[in-house]
Amino acid sequence: MKKIILILCVLIGLRADVVYFLPKDGDKAEKHIASLFKHAHENIKIAIYAFTNRKFLKALKIAARKGVKVFIVADYESNKNQQYRSIIPELRKLRNIKIKLLKHKNKGYDGIMHIKMFIVDDITVGFGSANYTYSAFHKNYELLYINNDWTFTRRFISIFNQLYKGK
Repeated sequence: MKKIILILCVLIGLRADVVYFLPKDGDKAEKHIASLFKHAHENIKIAIYAFTNRKFLKALKIAARKGVKVFIVADYESNKNQQYRSIIPELRKLRNIKIKLLKHKNKGYDGIMHIKMFIVDDITVGFGSANYTYSAFHKNYELLYINNDWTFTRRFISIFNQLYKGK
């Protein structure tokens, strides 16, 4: 029922377009994303290069405990190397969280998995230049855009599904 209400709000024009400029808006952006993760109802899809943010870890744990399905696509090298203190190994242990690590030589591509995006409940999408790290939100000059326009979100769902399937 809640998802139907959210979809109706989007359809009648109650859109949420937010742009954060980091590090100036780092605290607000971090709180916004953590809140979206904590209050998800059905699923969270994340594609990320580097993932060390402990606040996001906590929010994803809360969501997973509520039964929200979390799907993560991340770069193999940046999230296997403990020099970066990736939280991917910790997330991998949790129920309701599935992780796909893309290797650099994948399906004819020879580059890193460098996308930074999330989709919450197939309604809200966020993307930008920021990895999910302390430095990205509090030191680096980064950009983050959050939107819940269905046409826009549908395209991101398609991209995420291709990444998750390794295509």
